[in-house]
Formats: sequence, structure tokens, C-alpha cells
Amino acid sequence: MSVSAGWVNNKGVRLHYLDNRVAQGPPLVPVVFIPGFLNSAEDHRREMDSLPERRCVAVSLRGRGQSDAPKMGYSFADQLSDVEAFVNQIGLQGFCLSAYSVGVSFAIGFASNHPSLLAGLVLSDYSARYPKVREQWVGQVLASREDVKPHVVQAIQQKSAEVLLWDSLEKITCPTLILRGGLPGALLTADGADRYKRQLPDSRVIVFDNSGHNLSQPDYERYIGTIKTFLDELDSAKKSILRPRDAF
Repeated sequence: MSVSAGWVNNKGVRLHYLDNRVAQGPPLVPVVFIPGFLNSAEDHRREMDSLPERRCVAVSLRGRGQSDAPKMGYSFADQLSDVEAFVNQIGLQGFCLSAYSVGVSFAIGFASNHPSLLAGLVLSDYSARYPKVREQWVGQVLASREDVKPHVVQAIQQKSAEVLLWDSLEKITCPTLILRGGLPGALLTADGADRYKRQLPDSRVIVFDNSGHNLSQPDYERYIGTIKTFLDELDSAKKSILRPRDAF
């Protein structure tokens, strides 16, 4: 399987994405990956390689990876618009949206605005909120990472404002898989996971007891296997809808 690069344009901001361009015969549900806060499409390459039979795409939001990094435009709404422009321009429907960390907030925003486009939703280790980022975060990030652009980190912090998304969950109708780590360092608490279950009737929570925020460690096969099982269930549901009714 080969993964190729593509570009979409959101009001002058070019967004880079990766696409395995699988030409699907059977009705397999495609997957769209939204990375964590400062991560890029390349961070989901391993998952894409692990799902060679189905269409997988991953996008880098503005300022991340190879996408354009404008000086301004880093509010929650600006970043959510990147997801919406990307999905609209690649033309996918009936897909599973899989998001990690703060990317979960963009996934919830998209899913609540466009529920009919989704076959499923995977929310990995983050609650239904976009954060107000502390000023200290900028220095911590710049001291520990060389793969980020300083002006982007600063702009994200300066434009950040808490956005609570719990009420948006009532608009989401697709099956939802919620993953969280059980160790210190995980960002979705047990209380947060319970709240997801209460507000998303068609959802389940799976806890990786020996994982922190990085759910793929220490057992990547468990992590990707859990996602594969969920995708297989979405495939089965899609097939049952497409199967013609018996004639009488």
C-alpha cells in the first residue's frame, strides 16, 4: 500500500493531507484521522499502514506539519473550519472520524455540525472541551519540541478560549468509541468517560489500564485491534443497510 500527499485550500490556507487512496470494492467504512493538538498527518501513518484494506486519510491542520502556517487565524472556529474544508473537498461521506487528544474537540465540533456524514466516531483520551491554554505552555512546548513553529504555538495560546462541547453531543447520532488511558498522564478521567456514556447513548468506553495519554503504548496491537473491531462493526452495519430486502 502506498500513501500519497494531497492538498486542499481553506480560504487561502493550504492544508496538507495523506491518503492511501484505496479503491474499495466492498462497503468498508473509510477513516479520517484528526491528529492531536500540535501533531500532523504523518503521526497517523502507522495507523494507515495497519488498515491497508480501507480508505484512510489524515489531515494536518494549519500551522502543523506541511500545512501553511499563517500568522493569524488560530481560534477554535478557525481550526474547526480546516476540518470542514478538508472533508468537503475530498468528498467523503459515511466515514469514521478518529481523533486524538485536543483533536477530539474538533471532531465533536464537526460531528455535531454534520451528523449525517458520519458512520462512526472514535474519541481518544480527551473530554468534550477546547482548552484555554496557559501562557507557560508556550515555553514548555518550545523547550521540548523542535518540530513546531514558534509563532504558531504562540498564536494558538493567545487565541485560545475554553469552549465546552458537552451540549453538542446530543446532535451526534453515530456509534462512538471512547478510549482512555488508566495511568496518570491520561487526559480523559473516569468521570469524563461516564459523562460521554450518559450523553452519547450509542457509545462505549474502553480503558487501557496500563496506558497514559499515548494509548498506542505499551501495546500498539491492542490499540489498533480495538479500533479495527469497531470499524468491522461499522462495516457490518453498513452492509445490513445496503443489503436488498427479500422480495415477497
